[in-house]
Amino acid sequence: MTAPNTAPDNSLDTALDNDALRSLIRPDRVHRDFYIDPDVFDLEMDRIFGRAWLFVGHASQVPNRGDYITTTIARQPVIMSRHRDGEVHVMFNRCTHRGAQVCLEQFGNAKRFECPYHAWVYNTDGSFAGAPYPKGYEDGFLEKEKLDLVKIPRMAIYRGFVFGSLSADGPDIDEFLGPMKDHIDAFADRAPDGEVEACAGVFRYRFAANWKIQMENQTDVYHIMFTHVSTTDDKGRQFRREGAEEDEAGKVKVLADNAELSDQWEQHPLGGHRYGHVYMGRFAMDKGNSGPVHDRYKAAMETTYGDRAEDLMTVKTHNSIFYPQWSIQHLTQHIRVMNPISVNCTENIIIPLKLKGAPEEMWRASLRSNNNSHSPSGMVMSDDMEVWVRCQEGLATQSTDWVVLARGMNERANTDNLGSYESHGTSESGARNQQAAWVDFMCGGS
Repeated sequence: MTAPNTAPDNSLDTALDNDALRSLIRPDRVHRDFYIDPDVFDLEMDRIFGRAWLFVGHASQVPNRGDYITTTIARQPVIMSRHRDGEVHVMFNRCTHRGAQVCLEQFGNAKRFECPYHAWVYNTDGSFAGAPYPKGYEDGFLEKEKLDLVKIPRMAIYRGFVFGSLSADGPDIDEFLGPMKDHIDAFADRAPDGEVEACAGVFRYRFAANWKIQMENQTDVYHIMFTHVSTTDDKGRQFRREGAEEDEAGKVKVLADNAELSDQWEQHPLGGHRYGHVYMGRFAMDKGNSGPVHDRYKAAMETTYGDRAEDLMTVKTHNSIFYPQWSIQHLTQHIRVMNPISVNCTENIIIPLKLKGAPEEMWRASLRSNNNSHSPSGMVMSDDMEVWVRCQEGLATQSTDWVVLARGMNERANTDNLGSYESHGTSESGARNQQAAWVDFMCGGS
């Protein structure tokens, strides 16, 4: 990694220490190495993803005894399984004999996990169950050695959301989530049964860009009216753009006919909290639901919650981003998990969630919406992935070393003494909050 100097010529030194890391971040901009330097990425996997609480899966993905899924957290392959006692376990997917992964399927049901190399066997809670030809070992070796699959250092479950940390130390899950627990509650409480359920599989795909570009994008209201202005035109072309118009004085009018739309977005609520968590409020143009299906949903909610039903049904937040790795999109009812693969490759996992007890028609509509918007070929997601890749490729060019993130700097966000703040509009406050958390994690502040 090269550390930027404050000299006007952006001359660089080469020390990868805390001062060098801090120098990547300025109040209104970040150095391009923040996104493209492989040494920075490797440190992130250790100091951020190795310390934070990460989303592993939802308990409803393993509803039955013996059910399991495999995934990665911080580039570590893990198994999440439900044991015969009903408890959920998360363990590293690595045989304690010669290191082979013991489970290669993305999901399934098993009585035990058997290593494909030498057939060592483990129970679904990770406990060692036996090895072939035990006489080949000295007496008592297999019994006295600690041969269980290794559990991740810490695991926690909140409202069915399964979290894991690769660090034995640090804040507990309640402290780490902080006010963001309310966002999980708001999502789950929209279900008449008080639970959400992952029962429709997942979308899984990769794109050639750094993980932070996507994290910052999720509270970027500024891009919406441009990147998503029209996913396709009448000829089927994506990213169609009209030539910028000029006014009578010859000045370019960037939003010639969209002033009203721009004003709507400027009223859009934004906010954030300690540890880099940020959120995007409900879209100003979202309209309430009506009709017989909604009436049935309302009746079911009133049966469960009484007078609180109307308030719980109101979606107050569009996007809740839990730094550094996952988000809830409330309106489209899904979780987005971002698994960094390398400095310029990220895996996305989209998990649709059903509101248990809500009319089936609502669930089918949600699935159609996710197919259209956030599947690998969905129109909204393909817009975003295209510009993320363009950013990653552009940052690698020998152009200016700095990325400008100054929007909203002239507006004071309402901030409390616990690190929470409120902002609005097309401010880049969300990205700046994430970058502040990045410095804390990378330099030992969190």
